[in-house]
Parts: sequence; C-alpha cells; structure tokens
Amino acid sequence: MRTALPEDYPASKRKRLLRAAMLAMLLAAISGCSSKSDPELQVRKMIDAVEEAVEQRSVMTSREFISREYKDSQGRKKEELDQLVAAYILRNKSIHLVTRVNDITFNEDSTLANVTLYVGMAGVPVDSIDQLVVTRADLYRFDLLLALEDDQWLLRKGSWHQAGPEDFGL
Repeated sequence: MRTALPEDYPASKRKRLLRAAMLAMLLAAISGCSSKSDPELQVRKMIDAVEEAVEQRSVMTSREFISREYKDSQGRKKEELDQLVAAYILRNKSIHLVTRVNDITFNEDSTLANVTLYVGMAGVPVDSIDQLVVTRADLYRFDLLLALEDDQWLLRKGSWHQAGPEDFGL
C-alpha cells in the first residue's frame, strides 16, 4: 500500500524524506546481502572491525566481540580478557595493527570457525608488512575459535604467542 504525501508538503522535506528512504533501502540491501551465505566474509569483516576498534582505542567496542562463553587454555574468562585488552589500549597512546589471516576453517554447519591470524602491533603507522621489521613491531600469532552467536561472530577461545618475521612472509 502506497501513501502519498499531501500536495502542500514542502519540497525540501520531500527531498529529505526521499533521501532517508533511499538510504534505508540501501542499508537494507547491504545487510540483506550480508554474508549469511559466506561465513568467511563475515569472519573477515569481524576481524577488520576488531582491528579498527583497537586502533581507535575503543575499549567498549573491543569488548563487544568477546563471547560471554569465552574461556582459554590459561583459564581466563571474558572478564579477564576484557581487562587485558583494556590495559593494552590504555597503555598505548597510538596503536597501529597489520593483520594477516593465515587460515579459516569452519565446522559442518558454519557456526564455529578456527582462525589463525598474524598481527603486527606498532606504535607508529605501518603501511605494509615490510615495515613491521623496520618499526620493530611486536609480532604475534593468534589461534582463535570464533562462534556465531545471535548472527554475530564472537571470540569464544584464543591463544597467542610471539611470531617471527618469517610468519609474515618477510
């Protein structure tokens, strides 16, 4: 059912309403195309979002990507990991990350993903993997278990250790 606007409705308001409607349709189309059919793309987008949150030093946003069910081999739960991330963000005035996804594998119904991720962490902008050595960035390998919870990929389990330049192809 289509509802017409009254004839005396101001043209400027019509244009704003049309723009808002077009924006809403565009957002609906984008979210509708969101990758329920492509879980790997969803996982990569989640990793990108986490990277952006950490680089922007957003403790609150970073926490949103950790499952309430988080537990790692060190016995840490969500609260302890939240504290580790917050401490890292608060200790570093400037955070620049270079990430390289090495591997993503899914279970049969694509609700769990094992991810091997290499991350270079620097205090200055890094444009390429080659600059990681020059800037003496901290290099880490993360082995992650992500779970699809309420249509969002969240970190359920993780471990990390130092990596070397060879892990980044250097």
